[in-house]
Amino acid sequence: MTISNSRSKILFISTFPPVKCGIASFTQDLTASIELGLNKNFSINICALDKKNIGHPYQFPVSMVMNSYDLTSCIETANKINGDPHIELVCIEHEFGLYGGNLGEFLLGFLALLDKPFIIRFHTVLPAPDEQRLKLIQKIGLLADKIIVMTANSARLLTTDYQLDREKIIIIPHGTPPNSKISATDLKHKYDLIHNQVLTTFGLLSPNKGIEKGILAMKEISKKIPKAVYIVMGLTHPNLLQKEGEQYRNYLQQLIDDNNLQHNVRLVNEYVPTPVLMEYLALTDIYLFTSRDPNQAVSGTFLYAMSAGCPIISNSFVLAKEMLDENTGIIIESGQEHELAENAIYLLQNKTVRVQLGHHASLKTKDTGWKKVAAKHLELFNTILQKPVVKTGLTDQLIARF
Repeated sequence: MTISNSRSKILFISTFPPVKCGIASFTQDLTASIELGLNKNFSINICALDKKNIGHPYQFPVSMVMNSYDLTSCIETANKINGDPHIELVCIEHEFGLYGGNLGEFLLGFLALLDKPFIIRFHTVLPAPDEQRLKLIQKIGLLADKIIVMTANSARLLTTDYQLDREKIIIIPHGTPPNSKISATDLKHKYDLIHNQVLTTFGLLSPNKGIEKGILAMKEISKKIPKAVYIVMGLTHPNLLQKEGEQYRNYLQQLIDDNNLQHNVRLVNEYVPTPVLMEYLALTDIYLFTSRDPNQAVSGTFLYAMSAGCPIISNSFVLAKEMLDENTGIIIESGQEHELAENAIYLLQNKTVRVQLGHHASLKTKDTGWKKVAAKHLELFNTILQKPVVKTGLTDQLIARF
């Protein structure tokens, strides 16, 4: 990066570890990769989104915490950012549920006060918005210097359904980590799976992940392939855990027990570090994606599996339709366990087809490595920070709402 202002900062606003959620992990991986490309006079700082009464033990690069469900905290944080002359650019991760107010409109109050240039990344873009969602996203889009999305479909929706300026929108894919360099055979020895064909799913557990479909499919799969093992890795989503404890995980375990699948399904209740995760993906024979949300815009777990060369069987959803075809994976339109089982059995019995699918899936994600994704961000930062700041009357209009 060519900007040379002493002690300049780029501030990311996001959940961040030790919070365990997909966006926190995404932001940690992204900012660590961007940091490698910055010169010594530039640094990344994080404003962590958190309810302050929780009090997570944050460490640098977290330099401030905002309770995004408290409008006063949002206002105070905006003023604090404005008062720091070293913050030159703000990057905001947006997901419905991260911010308070109706549809997360507290974010709009924060943005209306912010006098720094900012980029916003929409992790989810829903089609056919109602009037309230439409107006909210349009106002955020007008204030933003640039809007990042991670798929072509999200970019299309922002221009067609939300009527946002296409010139403001940039597509930068979700990043993926380096693949394991250890062979699948050696890894199966390492994890005591040498006699098994392995199906995997990973990520934070919640009912919308549809894991029960994968478990029920194992009834049929295990009859044809008794040594097949389905490994589900991940903690219960912290929001779900706070609301109802381990009710969903207990339901999944009961499903395993009721169907005598204790030798064919493993629920791994752990937060698996990325290097270990990539080892599991390297030994995976089939990756299952059973999400129940057809409008899910992006999935880091899905792209990790593709980049690792896993043949994928996926429910039909936005990213699957964009990334999978007859050469890169199988889409289950019905979402039913019988169709899932039939396709899994076919792939497990046809190694050549599995290998070809995995190879083509990996090739399709060749531009998603974190280093390449970070380089795209650095290029964007340079473009924005070289532009003069232009004030408009829009901010005053939006402040009037709050």
